[in-house]
Amino acid sequence: MKKLFTVAIAVLFSASPVLRAELREWTRAADGKKISAKYVGMKDGATVQIKMANGNQFDVPLTGLSEADREFIKVLNAGDKREMATAAGDAAKTAIPEGETTVTLSGVHLSCSECEEAIMGISAGAGVKYVVDSGAGTVTITAPSGKVAQTAVGAVSRIGFYGVSDNPSIKIPDLKDEEFMSDTMRVRGVQLFCRKCIKEFEKAVDSVKGVEKVEAKIGARTIQVSGDQFDCNAVIKALREAGFAATFS
Repeated sequence: MKKLFTVAIAVLFSASPVLRAELREWTRAADGKKISAKYVGMKDGATVQIKMANGNQFDVPLTGLSEADREFIKVLNAGDKREMATAAGDAAKTAIPEGETTVTLSGVHLSCSECEEAIMGISAGAGVKYVVDSGAGTVTITAPSGKVAQTAVGAVSRIGFYGVSDNPSIKIPDLKDEEFMSDTMRVRGVQLFCRKCIKEFEKAVDSVKGVEKVEAKIGARTIQVSGDQFDCNAVIKALREAGFAATFS
């Protein structure tokens, strides 16, 4: 029965910020006397701070409260600790490393030797190393620090290649989640070295609803796309999914 009571408390009081703002009945263990007040917090680990509706605040010994009240506080504080641990974990995941850093971009458009050579030819500073695996569609970057690694990742994007990073703190910036409807657009910044590059580019662009014509040529850095009220951002997103980084105008 006690276990079921604890589970019920956990479910009912999982949203700690809301619970802190709500009045509840507190019961004195000695005589069962009740008082309506808001939970403020703990003091020195042994004293409960509560505030009445009129604004008066009191310190109450934890041992002087009922078992239900003590269980309520235990569950509430456990939730706070979980939230703090989660926030700390998220911050650690997104913190840019200070020392040597390795980042792998996957899903990169690498359909020919020219694609590989273009990435290998990037100059992103001393100590930066690019390893290209065309078969796997990956580019692995090793740099002396996280900041340098971010610069190296940005350099890959600037010459027209996109990949999903395995490091959440070092990646090509996400696209804004918005629509930009038009009948025409100019896609810029891509690398089209061969017929296979063009085929993959056209397949990605043609997958967007409303696109009717793509004028892609080998060596072109600007490609005209036309149709009937299509989403330009959806085109860029489709290109990213195919491993191309691009902008448009």
